[in-house]
Amino acid sequence: MNQLEVRQYVEKYFAAFSAHVIEAHPDYLTVKLPPEVDKDIGNRPFYWSWVEKMNITPQPMILTFLFHPDRPPEGIRHEPLQFGSARLLQIFQSAAKHGRFVCLYEQGQAQPGLTRRSTALTPWLGVNLKLSFICDKKRDILLYLGVNLHQPRIVHHFYPFLRTRLLSPAIPDYYYTLERNIDLQQAAAMIRQEVEHVIAQEDAQWAAEARKRLQEELDILEAYYAELALREAEVDDEPPKEQEVVEHKPSPTADSLSPQVSPQIVRNTHAEEAVPEAVDLEQFRTNGGRILDFLRQNGIPESVPTDQPQPEWKKSTPEEEKERRIAELRWQYEPRIEVNLINAGLFYLQSSPTVVADNLRGNM
Repeated sequence: MNQLEVRQYVEKYFAAFSAHVIEAHPDYLTVKLPPEVDKDIGNRPFYWSWVEKMNITPQPMILTFLFHPDRPPEGIRHEPLQFGSARLLQIFQSAAKHGRFVCLYEQGQAQPGLTRRSTALTPWLGVNLKLSFICDKKRDILLYLGVNLHQPRIVHHFYPFLRTRLLSPAIPDYYYTLERNIDLQQAAAMIRQEVEHVIAQEDAQWAAEARKRLQEELDILEAYYAELALREAEVDDEPPKEQEVVEHKPSPTADSLSPQVSPQIVRNTHAEEAVPEAVDLEQFRTNGGRILDFLRQNGIPESVPTDQPQPEWKKSTPEEEKERRIAELRWQYEPRIEVNLINAGLFYLQSSPTVVADNLRGNM
């Protein structure tokens, strides 16, 4: 996203929450955050928990978003907003949180002489799905499905059709909604059946190739651990080697040739050297000493670690490593299909889409 697209997205985001825009400058945007937005992007969870607990009037934040970092405003506290910034990521997450499920009505065009005539709106269930074909590679397919809840049928490319309609969260005057002849569970069953039909029409060669690559990796892994087992068996069969005992005579050293010193004198000498003059910690560290040595020399007790039971560490056996590696390979190469819901909504439309699915699932 370039900066123009970022600004357009942010303006649509705040307009959806009816936020109060204080100043709309070509380079920046100053806005007073609504409570819902402040909770999502204001980073003030403790403040809002205190407001809700005390039941007091909140004071939302006022933020200035800068879209041109090379032209910052003077005397205004601002925040650069660009693709990849943490604040924009929070806005994306907030939009996904509040806009995943919607209910919208189509706004019809006023016609002369028919202004006060009631017009019916047909209920539709629209869903956007992502089909992921996963192995060691991945391919995604987006499905835009719509289900007519009044006359049960399913259509593709429903979202592109919605983009051509004028939609509003409030039902317009002189319009009424038709009755739903199927409920949402039945509509979900129709969508599930259509998704299965789309998956069945896909070429399954990718899954066969993935299983072939998986079998190759498993064969390599099996050969490696088979050779490892043979090597360990050969090591176990070898007799232990006898170690020759060689007597070493101590050679004369400088210590042995030096005159003997009384142990009592040596002990006293070391004792005198082990007790330096008392200095403060800063001077001790300035001279290159360590804090631990300072504590020991000044008789300050060290913190005693608490005795906590630690699980005994055991080395994995080759069989355990093999099973773990096989599980990793199956997770990486085993072909699978995942279906994830992106968003959905109820739409009451005056017009109907013309692109219908090849296989109508009209009657339940």
